[in-house]
Amino acid sequence: MKMRTDVSLKTRIEDQCKLAGFDTDYLYKHGKKVLKIVHDACRNTALDADDLVEDLCSDSYETDEFRKLSEAVVRLEFFETNYMKDKYEASILRTMRTAWMLKVIDRIKMNVYTFETYGPQFVEILNLCYLSSFRYTGSEAAETIGISEQDFYKKKKYAIIMFALEFEEFKREYEARCSTACMSGEQMTLSDFTN
Repeated sequence: MKMRTDVSLKTRIEDQCKLAGFDTDYLYKHGKKVLKIVHDACRNTALDADDLVEDLCSDSYETDEFRKLSEAVVRLEFFETNYMKDKYEASILRTMRTAWMLKVIDRIKMNVYTFETYGPQFVEILNLCYLSSFRYTGSEAAETIGISEQDFYKKKKYAIIMFALEFEEFKREYEARCSTACMSGEQMTLSDFTN
């Protein structure tokens, strides 16, 4: 029964990829690349954002976080040098781009999660292997999930393929919704993922 389940899972994934017009080998390589970029870009985002807010608000005596941040923005706008304004603006923009990437990744993970029967396990594998600051070995991740190491590596490959497929579907949807007329100024684009 186990062998038949693996074959049917592989067939289901391959069929979904073919219907979308993609080759599983391409999606596997592309998925690994995107996940590596996301991991490298996002692993310390929360800490970086906290440091930025702490640095901005270091002179405030307010106890309320919102008031503290409001005071810091006013001080930055009216009393800091242009150099300091530019420095903080660049940091805030970087943090916002990363936050946008994280929102996209969360949406993609939600779509992977809905893959019948295996989705939740695929998302758990992606979280452990690529979206966590702790580096799990294959055996540690397999033990955490409660599956054999051999099964883990098969499902990891399928999880990466499904992630890449959902990423490509998101990209198509995003590009269809945003014509060149709505792309102006400093808006973030999907190239922020790949550059």
